[in-house]
This record gives sequence, structure tokens and C-alpha cells, in this order.
Amino acid sequence: MKPDIKWLDDPQVFRVNQLPAHSDHCFYANHRELNRENSSLSQSLNGLWDFCYSVCADRRPAHFYEPDFDASGFDQIPVPGHIELAGYDKIQYINTMYPWEGHAYRRPAHSLREQNGCGMFSQASYNPVGSYRKSFDLEKPLWGKRVMIRLEGVEQAFFLWLNGSFVGYAEDSFTPSEFDLTPYIQERGNLLAVEVHKRSTAAFLEDQDFFRFFGIFRNVTLYAKPVMHVEDLWAKPRLLEDGTGNFSLEFTVSMPVNLWGRAEISLEDQNDKLLFRRSLRLETHAGSSENPPPENAPFQQDYGEISCLLDPQPLGTIQPWEHNSPYLYRLLIRLYDRENHLVEIVPCAIGFYSLEIKDQVIRLNGQRLVLCGVNRHEWSMTKGRCIGISEMEQDMKLLLENHFNAVRTCHYPDQLPWYSLCDEKGIYVMAEANLESHGSWQKMGVVEPSWNVPGSLHPWREAVLDRIRSNFELLKNHPSILFWSLGNESYAGEVLACAHDWLKQKDDGRLIHYEGVFHNRSYEDRISHVESRMYAPPQEIRAYLENSPKKPFLLCEYMHDMGNSLGGMASYMQLLEDYESYHGGFIWDWIDQALLRTDPVTGRQTLCYGGDFDDRPSDYAFSGNGLLFADRREKPAMQEVRYYYGLWSKAGASPEKVSFPNPAPGYQTALLPQANPGCQTVPPPKAEPLRIVYGDATLGVHGHADGSGFHFIFSYALGGPESFVWQGREWLYRPPMPCFWRALTDNDRGCAFARRSGIWLAADQFLSCQEISVAVNGQEIPLPVAPENNRYTDQEQAGQIQITYTYATITRPRALVDVSYQVRQDGSLKVRVHYHGAKGLPELPVLGLRFLMPDCAAGFSYQGLSGETYPDRKAGGIPGIYEVEGLPVTPYLVPQDCGMHMDTSWVSVCRGHAPDSPTSVRFEAIEKPFAFSCLPYTPQELENATHQEELPPARRTVLTICGAVRGVGGIDSWGRDVEPAFHISGEEDLEFAFRICGALKQAPGKLDSLPGI
Repeated sequence: MKPDIKWLDDPQVFRVNQLPAHSDHCFYANHRELNRENSSLSQSLNGLWDFCYSVCADRRPAHFYEPDFDASGFDQIPVPGHIELAGYDKIQYINTMYPWEGHAYRRPAHSLREQNGCGMFSQASYNPVGSYRKSFDLEKPLWGKRVMIRLEGVEQAFFLWLNGSFVGYAEDSFTPSEFDLTPYIQERGNLLAVEVHKRSTAAFLEDQDFFRFFGIFRNVTLYAKPVMHVEDLWAKPRLLEDGTGNFSLEFTVSMPVNLWGRAEISLEDQNDKLLFRRSLRLETHAGSSENPPPENAPFQQDYGEISCLLDPQPLGTIQPWEHNSPYLYRLLIRLYDRENHLVEIVPCAIGFYSLEIKDQVIRLNGQRLVLCGVNRHEWSMTKGRCIGISEMEQDMKLLLENHFNAVRTCHYPDQLPWYSLCDEKGIYVMAEANLESHGSWQKMGVVEPSWNVPGSLHPWREAVLDRIRSNFELLKNHPSILFWSLGNESYAGEVLACAHDWLKQKDDGRLIHYEGVFHNRSYEDRISHVESRMYAPPQEIRAYLENSPKKPFLLCEYMHDMGNSLGGMASYMQLLEDYESYHGGFIWDWIDQALLRTDPVTGRQTLCYGGDFDDRPSDYAFSGNGLLFADRREKPAMQEVRYYYGLWSKAGASPEKVSFPNPAPGYQTALLPQANPGCQTVPPPKAEPLRIVYGDATLGVHGHADGSGFHFIFSYALGGPESFVWQGREWLYRPPMPCFWRALTDNDRGCAFARRSGIWLAADQFLSCQEISVAVNGQEIPLPVAPENNRYTDQEQAGQIQITYTYATITRPRALVDVSYQVRQDGSLKVRVHYHGAKGLPELPVLGLRFLMPDCAAGFSYQGLSGETYPDRKAGGIPGIYEVEGLPVTPYLVPQDCGMHMDTSWVSVCRGHAPDSPTSVRFEAIEKPFAFSCLPYTPQELENATHQEELPPARRTVLTICGAVRGVGGIDSWGRDVEPAFHISGEEDLEFAFRICGALKQAPGKLDSLPGI
């Protein structure tokens, strides 16, 4: 067969000469290799390959695969890797739209009457091609054997040649493609050629929300089959109701015809105890081979295949596999030839469990299943989706530390080692096939499926079924997989109904999942065992579960963690207590998709997102929605997940009480003993009279407390305090002012909060002082002070003095805010903020008093909740006394409001680094705890930056003491508002108070020893 470039345009051509999908089992030549997990029958082709980039098929080097082709002008490229990250083509991030939107008009072949797809991709002026060449010698252990090649991931369509001969063609970027190289392989001097096309009809089926790359991005491996070889195996462990088990097995062996041998099957527990051993005779006969060798094969040996069946073997009491106890048994299949020589040994880890739906409740091993899950893209900030085992192990460690018990492989099959890790660690897997076509039916948020694929289009049927079949056949032996998912956001039609039927016919005990029937209810009885939705608010879930639900309910995506998010998780976790048929779900998502690049202006390494690469169209920072930053540090929201998932991940019908004595790593705080706060509270000083200086434009208050001097200047002209000095150090840069605005979060922008409440941004910046009053020991003093009244000039005054500023906002109607400062003889100030609401005012983002200090503080300590917390995201915060070095800004992909700390009793801001110089000012709650943030930037500075490196050099300390804070929300990031309980009414009165204690000596050595963020 000759390759045809037109295959790119035809959805009915998606595999040519590709070997059928089979189980992902390993195999070894002997026990020594097995014990070392290092097979001599495998040869990696990873490394540098010769490479040529072309912008389209017409400009590619069409004969590059020929051995005598002059490739001296080719570059070199690493394999595995993305072509774009090697410096070719253009990086693009896009969500629901197809990547050619606005550049080319395309509709899927056969979706509209006039569309047959001819030339759509094969003749496109832009459809990049990567031409790869690899020269290699075959390693000796592979000589004389049948040699196959496995390309684990090639995006998006590719042609393959060996030594000038065409081998095959394949699509499906995330599923391994295997081909038989035996007819063309040489012991030495082989030339492998791979031509990768960025787009084909597969592009309509692979419209995932991620960066659009192409190239050979997963491992390329040769493997040799011994003379007897297990081609495929399907282990079928079953856990019975009485706690015993049985085990059956189907497997296929290839071997030369007219020969015989035997297979020995054994099952062992983790203590090497043998549960059973059986032996089966293997024999093939002439004519049994479906694929006789070609005439030019290196050896003329006819092979046949034998289908073997091991009937159910009764076992004794079995240790079930589950998250809390992921007990694995080891299946071994040994193949012996007729001389009783071991030819091949195949291990397979298996787990026993029962999974069923009973009374609309999913039960695993008889217990209700609760999914504390997350959607996980494969991602590296330096390598894109080309990750290795180190990133997988790091992800697994973080999953377990934070009490996750489930992962959805969004929205494609992951690399094979990931499933084995989940088997070993007890992570439940929703295994998704490589399918997403939301751009064909979801347009500007509206369901419009006029040209949806696959829909009910027959020409697309086999391509989709092949993806579902391949996903199943490859992964069917992994106990961690509880759900087969047909894919993601592809609407619903006859094609997916057929895919569901195929999986149902396999009847392997797993559940079938698909969310898209929510948008096309005519298929809800034909597709999916579960009612699955995305980002449904809690009240919608309650409505479903209280109205005779047909199916158990789970959220395949929820709690969209974009930027500063994940507020309101408590409402979802409450559903687990209220409804047994609710099974939790999978947070969106695991890690920010962002790429590390050098900023051309600053020269610093920075994280870039969509649009930063001149990619248009783009969905910009919408990929920044992970629980981890792109460098795999935990976001502050993770402590909320850790708390709630810690209650439920090991539970069944009800949550377990789990104590968290210390914050999890990554919260950027250091826990101090409760008895040893960072700033020592001094005994009440001896009372000394205050000296009050009445001026024309200011009022000065001076005093001493045990020899420590202090003075304050309250300005009439500036409409606020101008100077707070303790121990000779100035603590104010500008007068503290009431504040009503915080930097918008991604969720604020998504729900158009600024349109409703944007007036508070202006009110925050343009306050006017309407009135100033002064009272000494409760007696009000008329202002301004007349010069002839010597009583109010410069005098000592016992007791206290209070200055009150009344501010008016520019809102309509206007609001008034009273801020009073009561100066005490001990040098402390009692501050009270009283907001007077007015009918018709919109919701407030925040109500607080903002202090600008002259320089960047060395750090701060506080008594309150660990980490960054907000009203709707504070359950995971652990009460304690904490110290933080410097003024950390949470490095969200787009700068936004951050650094809030709820339920605070006190906060001390420290200035100075030398051991003998640090001093702190302490803010103590009165009547009730307050919230605070301590940052180097104002909200306006944060909001004006689109990347972290755009923030200006840090010069000031911006301390905001808050009496009310709006929640951050988290249901989704494109429309849903914060839950009503966490709104701040602009119409109601609000009041809070706190005390400022003068400059106190900092406990030596504390802040200097703390790690930074």
C-alpha cells in the first residue's frame, strides 16, 4: 500500500497497518530481568533525531524517508518533545474554539451536505509538518526476532517508513500506536522516518482545553517478541460477597505453527504465597496464521495465535483492593517451549474488588464510594505535556499528602506508568478516551450542535469507536480504573451510544461515564451509568437528588480553581452528608498550564500563558486553573482541599474526624508555639500625661510610656493621620484611609462583578473628608481652635484623646464612613471604623482601613488561621501563631487579590533586619477577630499587572485591616457569583474595631531564620 496525503482529510482513514490495541503488560526473557524490571527485548529510540519543519504539506521534503535522501540540511530535535517548544511553529493556547477560528472556514467532513472534506488539511496553506529521521542499529538481543515499534504519543497524524518502505499511518495522539517492522528491519544501518502533520480530521475530535502542540511527544520504543509471546491478556479477578474471590483469565499467545509448548499461570500474594498454579498446553497448526510473513521477511516462519481461557479458579479469603488498602496480587504467565525452556515471563498486578450500583448508590466492596478527586492534565512548565516519571511521582506524592483518592485523566489516556502508580497507591481512576469536540456544538456558551461531531454521523463512527476500544484494550487490567469515560464534552448521538454499547458488552465490572447526555437528554437512558455534570451549583444537585433520581450523581468537574478561587467547597461537601446517591467529584484541575520563558524586558524567568505567544485566537490565562502552580508548588487553596478531602477520602457513609496538628507544606508560613509569639507583649506602661499640640492644620499628640517616646500627628488638611511615630521611627507613608476595593480575582471578572460594583473602585481612590471632630476625655473640642483660646494650644492632658474623621464616598447615593482614633497614655491607639450603608448601594468587595508604610517590612507575625484564607475558604486554616518572612505575593498566573488572613486576633508588622534593630507595630482585634492582608502593593498596582513580572519594584508595606471581606467563589470562573452568604451588603451598616500597640522589640532571630516563598 502507498501512503496518501488525502488520508488527512478523511475521517474514515485513521489507522493503516497499525497493530490492534492490546494490554499494556510487560514481558521479560527470564526471572533475572523480571526482578530487575529491565527487559533485554526492548530498545529505546529516544534522543536526538534529524528534523525538518515545513509550514504545510506542499512544502515538505516529500522523499525524506528514502535512505539516499540528502538530509544534511536537517536540524536536530529531541524526542520525545513538542515541535513548538523546540523553536518551530507557533505556540497556541485555546479552550473551546477550534484553533483555526478566524483564519480558515472549516466544517467536519460529512457534517454538512456540501462538505466532503477534500483538501481541507492536505492542501491547507498552513498545516505544519515535522519530518523526523532516526538512524539506528538493532541491539543484539533483538536480532532474529519479530520486531515491533511502539510510538506512545504522536500529535496529531503521522506516516511511518523504515528503510524506505512504507510501514503505516495512524491518528489518535494520546494512544500508543504499534507497527510490525519485521519485514523491513536490518541488524545494522536502519533508517526510521516519521512524518507528523499538525492537523487532520482528528483535530475535530481532539479539541481539548490545552496548549495546541504537535510532534513525537512520548516515548518511541522497539521491542522484540520471543518465539512464544503473550500478545494480549485480560485478567478477571472477582471479589465475592462472602469475602472470597475467584479468578479467570483470557490470553492470546503467538508462536510458530506446528509447534507446541505450555503456559504456566500462577497467582501470588504480597508474601509470595501461592494461591494457585495451572498449566495449559499450547499448540498451533498450519493455516492458523491470519498474517503470514511477507516474502521479504528476514526469516520465513509462519506464526499462529492461540486464544487461551482459564476458567474461574476459586480462591480463599481475599484482601480487597481499595484506596485505604491497595492490595495487589501478582499474576505470572510463564511460556515454555517443548524442551521445557523458559521463553517468556509476563507479570501483571491485579486487585480484587466489587463495584456495583445498588439503590442508586455506587458501592465499592459493599461500601458507598466517595470520590475526592481531581482532573489531571499531564504538564510541565518547561516540557509541556512531555513529562517523565519524576513528575508523575511528584504528583502522586502530593495527591496522597492532600487526601485525594481519585483522578480523572482529562481528557485523554495518560502515559502508561501513571496507571500502575494509581494501582499501587490506591487512586481511583476515571479513564477517559481521547475525545473532545466541544467546539463543534458549544458556541459562545450556547448549545448549537448543527455540525456536531461525532453526533450521529456514520463516517465518524469507526474513528470514535477505535479510540474507545483502544483505551479499553490497553488499560483493562488496571484495578485502579473504576470508570471508563467515553470522552469529554462531545454532545451526544448515535456514535457515542454505540461506544457505550460496546463497553457495556464487555461487562468487565466497571462503570461507564459520560457527561454529555446532560446536554442531550434523549440519550440519558442509553449512555452512562451515572448522572454526571460540570460545575453544577449545590442547589441544582439537591434538586436532582430530591426528585426521584434515575442514577447516582457525580461531578466530573467542579470547583474551578482559576487564580484565587475554591471558595464555597463546604456546600459541596455538605451534599455528601445529605445524599447517599451523591458521590463527590473531580476538582478542575490539578496544575496550571503555563510555560516558563525569559521575559524580554526584565530578563527574568516568567510564566507565560495564552496570548503571550502572539497566538490568536487565544483564551489567554484560562489555563491557570490548577491546585498547583505550574512549578508544582501548592496554591493556598490546597489547604481547603486537604481539610475536606481528609474528612472524606477514607470514609464511606459519613466523614471521619481527622485532626491536622500542623499546616501542610507550601503555605508560606512558619508555625510558632502558642506560648512564644514573635512579638512580645510588654506589661502595661506607667501612665503619663499626653502632651497635645493644637495647630491650625494639625493636631499633635506626644507622650512617653516607660521612657519610650511616641507622637502622632492628625492632619485636618489631609483628612487623616499623617504620622505615627514610636521609638523614633515613622510608621506611616500616607494617611490610612477606608478602603472598599480589592484587586479583582479571575472569578470576579468572570461573573462581571466589576460591572455591578465597580463604583467602589472610584470610591476607594477618591474619598473626601467631610468632618473632623476631637474629644478629650469625652468632651468635644470645637475646631478650628481659636488662637486666643490658650486652653487649646500646647498642654499636657491626662486621660485620652479621640479624633474622628467622617468620609463621604462618591457613590450615588453616597455612603459615610466614620474612622475614630483614640489615643491612650500608654501610646496605643484604639481605632473604630463605622460604615453607614445607604439604600441602593451595590455589594462591597471589602471594608477595611488601609495603611501605607514607608518601606517594605521584613515580615509579619500573626495569630489566626494558617495560610491564605477567605470567608468562603477558611475551613482548612489551622489556628495558631505564624510568622512570614517578607511580604509574599501569591504568584497567581495573573496578579489579583491575595494574601488575606481570616479570624485574626493580632498581627505584628516587623521593620528592620539587623538583630538589634527590628521593631514591630501590633494590631489587635477588639470585640471580634478581623481579617488582614500585608502586601507590597496596592489593589490598583496588582490589578494593573497582567503578569507577575509586570508588578513594580516593591517599595511600601500595604497593610489592610478588614472588618468584612467578600468571598472568592469557585463554582466556576465564567458566570457564577460568590455564594450569597459571603456577599457584603452596601446597604447595611458595618462596624469593626482594633487596637494599635506601639513599636515593640521583635524577638531576636525570628524572622531572619524563616524561609521565603
